[in-house]
Amino acid sequence: MKRIARGGLRRGRDLARKVYNDSPLYSRADDVRLLVDCPLFDHEWYAEQVGQRLDRKRAARHYLEQDRSKQLAQPSPLFDPEFFVARLTPRLRKQMGDQDPFLYWLRAELWLQPTHPLFDTDGYTERRKTENFYGGAIGHYVDRGARNGRRANDWLAQVDGRFPDLRDWIRDRRAEWQARQGVPQTWRPAIEPVRAVPAGRQPVGTVSVIVDLGSSDELARATLDSVAAQHGVDTEIIVIDRGLTPSVAESVADIVPAARVVPGDPDRGEPGVAAAFAQVSSDFVAYVAGGEVWRPGRLARLVSVAEATGRPLVADVLERPWLPEQRFAVDVPPASPGPDVPGPLMRALVSRLLIARPLLQEIGGPRDDIGVGWAYDLALRLTSKTEVEVVPEVGVERRQGINPRRPRQDRVPLDPFDLESWEDVVRNRTFVDWTALAARTPDPDVVSVVIPTYDDSLLTVGAVEAVMEHGAGEKRLEIVVWDNGSSARVSAVLDSLPLRFPEVKVVHSTVNHNFALGNNLAIPYVTGETVVFLNNDTTALDGWLEPLVEALADPEVLAVQPLLLYPSGSVQSAGVVFPPYGGLPYNMLAEYPPEDAAGLEGHRFSALTGAALVMRYRDVVALQGFDPIFTNGMEDVDLCHRLAELRPGSFRVVTSSEVAHHESKSKGRFARAPRNRLIYLDRWVGRTEPRDDVAAWAACGYQVVGRATAGEPTGPAKTYAATRPIIAPLPRVSVVEGVPQLRWSIKISAPGAPEGERWGDTHFARALARSLRKLGQSAVVDHHYEWERPSSLDDDVVVTLRGLSRYFPAPDGRINIGWVISHPDTVTRAEAAAFDRLLAAGPRWAEQMSARWGIRIDPLLQATDPELFNPDRALPDSGHAVLFVGTSRDVERPIIHDAVAAGLPLSVYGHGWEPYIPRHYVKAQHMSNTRLGAEYRAAGVVLNDHWADMRDYGFISNRLFDAVGSGARVISDDVVGLREVFGDTVQVYETPEDLVKWSSMPDPSVVFGTDEHIRAEAARIHRDHGFDARARTLLDIALEERTRRDRA
Repeated sequence: MKRIARGGLRRGRDLARKVYNDSPLYSRADDVRLLVDCPLFDHEWYAEQVGQRLDRKRAARHYLEQDRSKQLAQPSPLFDPEFFVARLTPRLRKQMGDQDPFLYWLRAELWLQPTHPLFDTDGYTERRKTENFYGGAIGHYVDRGARNGRRANDWLAQVDGRFPDLRDWIRDRRAEWQARQGVPQTWRPAIEPVRAVPAGRQPVGTVSVIVDLGSSDELARATLDSVAAQHGVDTEIIVIDRGLTPSVAESVADIVPAARVVPGDPDRGEPGVAAAFAQVSSDFVAYVAGGEVWRPGRLARLVSVAEATGRPLVADVLERPWLPEQRFAVDVPPASPGPDVPGPLMRALVSRLLIARPLLQEIGGPRDDIGVGWAYDLALRLTSKTEVEVVPEVGVERRQGINPRRPRQDRVPLDPFDLESWEDVVRNRTFVDWTALAARTPDPDVVSVVIPTYDDSLLTVGAVEAVMEHGAGEKRLEIVVWDNGSSARVSAVLDSLPLRFPEVKVVHSTVNHNFALGNNLAIPYVTGETVVFLNNDTTALDGWLEPLVEALADPEVLAVQPLLLYPSGSVQSAGVVFPPYGGLPYNMLAEYPPEDAAGLEGHRFSALTGAALVMRYRDVVALQGFDPIFTNGMEDVDLCHRLAELRPGSFRVVTSSEVAHHESKSKGRFARAPRNRLIYLDRWVGRTEPRDDVAAWAACGYQVVGRATAGEPTGPAKTYAATRPIIAPLPRVSVVEGVPQLRWSIKISAPGAPEGERWGDTHFARALARSLRKLGQSAVVDHHYEWERPSSLDDDVVVTLRGLSRYFPAPDGRINIGWVISHPDTVTRAEAAAFDRLLAAGPRWAEQMSARWGIRIDPLLQATDPELFNPDRALPDSGHAVLFVGTSRDVERPIIHDAVAAGLPLSVYGHGWEPYIPRHYVKAQHMSNTRLGAEYRAAGVVLNDHWADMRDYGFISNRLFDAVGSGARVISDDVVGLREVFGDTVQVYETPEDLVKWSSMPDPSVVFGTDEHIRAEAARIHRDHGFDARARTLLDIALEERTRRDRA
C-alpha cells in the first residue's frame, strides 16, 4: 500500500485533473482508473464493508456499480459521503449534481471541504502544510500523518506520546459493531447442519398437540390432516376455534375423533391459547397454527430425540417454500436471550418446538394479557430456562397466506391480536428490572438526558453538542444515547461522543426498538433525579434546561416541556390539548409564532409531547416508562394520562425554554400513526377526556370558531382522523393612553432556530417586539420561512426588516411598513412602492432614492437594546484586548486583515474565518447575544466595519449602536453620519497605522474620553437610539396610516 500511496499521489492528482478539466463527461474507464490509482480509495476497507474479497480494480468496479442512493459502503475510513454532501454549500451541491461524492471531491480538489465527522479537516490543515498536497489534509494524513502519530482531531487521546491512527480507531469500532451483530437469524436460504441427529428409539412419551385453526378453512384443514397423520406416538389433540373457520370446525370430530375443542374469542383472539395450554395432560406439548403442515413422522422423531438427549426443548426446521432467500427457520436463540433477539425468530420457534410438560408447568404456560406477544413471551421464558436441541430437518412447512387472525375484510379497525408491539411490552417487562430501579436512590444534583437514535449521526451529534454547550446550570449533566440498531458507520460516530464529552454514555442495540422501548431500555443507565426524554432530531437553545428543572421543583407539577419550535421559527408544540367533543388530542399553537405562547406560562395542561419531556425519575420508574404497545406515536400522551392517574397534579409548558425540533427527520417516524391512534382511543375514550383546548386558546388571545378534519377520510379512517380547530383572534379591548392594541408582525430574513440564533436580525426583531409590547401592542417575529404562516391574516401591521430577502406585501388591509436596514443595492422601486411607508437606516440612501423614485422614504437609524447593552455589565479592560464579533462573509474583511498583519492581540468570534486568518485568532464560532454586551464593555477596543454600499449610503452598522451602548471603545471604518451620531466614542481608521495607534494607546481616555464620558454617551444612545424610541416611531407611523385610511 505504501508503494501505491507514494506513486499514486502524483498519478491520482494528474488523472483527476485531466478528467475533471478536459471532459465534462466521465467514462466508467476513467472512473475506474481514478480509483485504482488514487491512494485515498481504500479498497481493503471497502471490501470489508461489502463482505467480499476484492483487489483494487475489482473493488473500484464494484463501488461504481452500486446504486448511489443505497450506497452504504464508504470508499475510505475518512470519507463519509453523507456527511460530505451535507456540508457542501448549495452552489457546490448543484455543481456536484448526480456525480458520486467521492469522485467529485477528487476531481474538484475540494481539499478544504470536511469529509468525515471524526476528522478535523480545518484543524489538521492549520497544523500541517497541506495546501499543495493531493487530497489536502486527508491525503497528508494517509501518506504520512497517521504513520508519524499526527493528531486527526481534538479528542482522540495520545498513547505513549503519539496520537492513534484514526483509521484504525474507526476499524476497531466497526469490528465491535460486527461482533454485536451475532444475533441469530430468523430465516436462512439453506439448512446447514451443525451436528448429527442423535440416534433415536421408539418413543414412549405422549404428546398434547394444540391446533390453532386460524382464519382459512383450506389451510386449517391441511393442518388438521397433517396432525392426524402423525404415527408412532400417542397424542391428545386440543383445537382452538376462533370462529373464523366454520366448515372445518364442524368437521373436527370427523378428522380427529378424539379432539377437544376450546373456543377462542373472535374479537380478541388470545384467551383461547392460554386456555388450551392449560388443558394439556401429556408428557410433551406441541403447537401448530392453521396453515402449518407437519411432515410425516415429525412428532415421533422429536419425541425420540427428546427422550434420547433428556432435553426438555427440542426443535426442528420450519420451511417457507415460496421465499427462497428466507426459506428456513433453523436458528434458535442463545441461552438467556436478550431484548435484541428478533421477535419473528421467537414466534417461529413456538411452531417448531416440542416442550416437556414439566418445563411448561415450571414457567406457567402462555399469558393471556399480552395479545399476539404470547408466543414471543413463551419462547423467551422457555429458552431462558434451558437450551434448545435442534434437529436439522424440516418438520413444519408453512403454507403461503397463513394468517391465524380473522380475514382482513372482516376485521374491526383495531384488532388487539394484530399488534406485534405486544412483543415490545414483553421486552419492557422482562429486560428492564423496574423493581430494582425503584429501589435505587437517584442523585438530586444530576439531570439525565436520554436521547434515542436510529441510524443518524448528524442530527444526534448536533443534539448532544447543543445540550452540552448550554449545560445544566448548578446541576451536573449526563446524557445517555440509546443507539437503536444503527449501521457501523453511524455507530462509530456515536462512539466518539464519550471521548469528546465524558458526561455522555452510548449504549448500543442491534435492532430498532423504536421510541418507547428505546427510551425505557436506557433508564437503567441514568443516575439523576431529573430525567429528560429528548428526541435526537432536536436542538436545544440557550437557557433551555434550567427553567425546566426549576419548574419541576413544584410538587403539583407532574412533568414539563419546553416550547418546541420548527426550524422555520414557528411553534411545533406548546403542549397537548383536547377538543371539547373528545377524540384525538393535538399540539397546541402548531405553526403559530412563539410569542403567542406567552399566555400559556403557568397554564395547567393535561398532556405534553415526548419530544422534550422532563419528568422525575421515580415517576418514570413507577409507570415503567412509556408503553411500548405504541410505536412512535401517542405514547407520550398515554404516559401523561397514566401519570395523572398515579397522583394529582397537572403539566406545564415552560415558554421561556425553547428547543428546535426537526420533526419527521427520523426514518420511518410516522409509519404507524393510524394504529397508534386507534390504540389510544380504545384505551382512553370514556376514561380520560380533558376537553381543554378552548381554554388554552383563550389564554393565547384566540377563540375556537369551528373545527375541520385533516384530509378527507372515509370509512374506518374517520374514527381516528385528526381534527384541527378553526381559530380567530379574541376581540382586543386593552389600550395604553388611548392607543388601540394592534397585532404586529415583524418579518426578518433570518431562518428559524437554531441557525437563526446567530443572525443579528433575529435579536434586532425580538428587541423591537419587546419594546412594542411595552406600548401595549401585541407583537410577533416571523422568520423567513414563516412569512406566510396560516395565522398571518390576523396581523394588523407588518414591519419588514429588509435584509437579504424581499417580502411581497399583499393589499389585504394590513398596514405594511418597510425598514431597509441592509443590502440597499437589492431594493427596487417596485418593491419600495409596495409598502404603505418605507424607512431606511441609511439617511443618504433615503434622500437619494426618494428623489430618484418619487416615493417618500424616511430615515430611521438602527437601534440597541439597553437591557443587554449597557456599561454595568462588565468592567472595562477586563476582557479581550482587541475584539471582533462577526462572520467572515466569505471575504477578506479589511479591518481584520489589517489587524492580523499588524500583529494585534485580536480575538475573533464567528464562523467562516478558516481561509482568511490563522485559526488561533478564532476563539469560538459564535457568541450568544446575551453575552455580547458584557464582552463589548470588557474589551480594550471593539472593531467594526461596513460593506462598501452601506458605508457610502450612511447605513451605520448595528454593531456600533450595541458597542457604544455597552460603554465600549470602538474603532471603525468611516461611514456617512458616524461622527454626528457617536461623537468621539468611535474612532475612524483609514490606514493600518491608525488601527495600531487607536488600539495600543497607553491612556485610551485621551482619544475615547473618560469612563464617565463613555457612560454618558451610552445613556444618550439608549435614549435616542434604543428600541423603545424606534417602537414609538413605528407606532406613530401605523396610527397615522390607520387615520389616513379611515379618512379615505
